Amino acid sequence: MQEHQITHFIDALSIGTVLATLAGWFPAMAALASLVWTCIRIFETRTVQKWLSTRQRHRHR
Repeated sequence: MQEHQITHFIDALSIGTVLATLAGWFPAMAALASLVWTCIRIFETRTVQKWLSTRQRHRHR
C-alpha cells in the first residue's frame, strides 16, 4: 500500500471509531485516540498550514 492509501484507511478507521463510540460500542479512550488523530490530520492540511504561515509572517513584521 502507498502512504496516501494508508492515511486514507486510518482516516476511515478514525471516523468509524467516532461513530462506534457515539453508538456506545467503544470506550472513551478509543474516541480520544480517534479525536487526537483527526486533529493532527486537520493541522496537517494545506489550508491550516497556509493560515499558520500567514499568521507567522504578520507576527514578524
